[in-house]
Amino acid sequence: MSNKPHCFTEADLNVLQAQAGVMNGIDILLTHQWPVQVMKFVKKPDNFAEPKGVRLLAHLVNTIKPRYHFASGPHYERLPYRNHKILHEKAQYCTRFISLDCVGNKTKSKWLYAFNIVPMKHISDADLRKQPVETTENPYIEIEKEKQKEEDKKQYFYTAGDKRKMPATRQGPDRKKEACWFCLKSPNVEKHLVISVGASMYLALAKGALQNDHVMIVPTNHIKCQQYLDDNQQQDVQKFKRALQRLYRANKKCTTVFSREVYQLRTCRYIVYPSKILC
Repeated sequence: MSNKPHCFTEADLNVLQAQAGVMNGIDILLTHQWPVQVMKFVKKPDNFAEPKGVRLLAHLVNTIKPRYHFASGPHYERLPYRNHKILHEKAQYCTRFISLDCVGNKTKSKWLYAFNIVPMKHISDADLRKQPVETTENPYIEIEKEKQKEEDKKQYFYTAGDKRKMPATRQGPDRKKEACWFCLKSPNVEKHLVISVGASMYLALAKGALQNDHVMIVPTNHIKCQQYLDDNQQQDVQKFKRALQRLYRANKKCTTVFSREVYQLRTCRYIVYPSKILC
């Protein structure tokens, strides 16, 4: 986490993405800054000074896809945009971006917004995916393409002096991460097994449980083995361990913990389960 209260880092946003990954969707997102290129595909109002956008926020918004995104700045209400490519992807709900001015601003620009919203978990898929007539394309498409190009470059490794580059194998790290069912960002993750998500680790039920209360402590991002865990991740592991120890002790059981590294998937996890007899 950033040590400045008014700042955030890419790691902070990765945590939000991981937490959002175990939810069925995000209704409302509040940010202070604007995402970059949010006004793409719409006509800019006369004499309107668009605030400087943040590229990381654009990626975050495009990833978690909130129904409403509120930001701070000059008052502006963007036309809703769709979160899918027509004829290429399954239809999804649209997102509305709304910027509100400072309270009591001198220009009396709008700083209050009243609306009714029904949480998406209470709306049918058909109603949720209805598109308003003036819905535009996703303004962050180019941002995602650029990010994908940057990730593609990581598929190569360089020799000394960067004089030669070799393509990574087809079963390189990125492909393994994509196939990993432990990564919260992976399409293969089984969200119904997730119990709790921390800042950098999460707790989940085991697919092939040895017994009742058999759980796993897993990094939200890929970590090759426990030796690569940083201080914050180690603290998260200890928090989950202590909580589980209290739970098992309350049921007159002791705790067994061991780590396991899955080389083929390049990730690690802690296996935790109770013993039947109190130690």
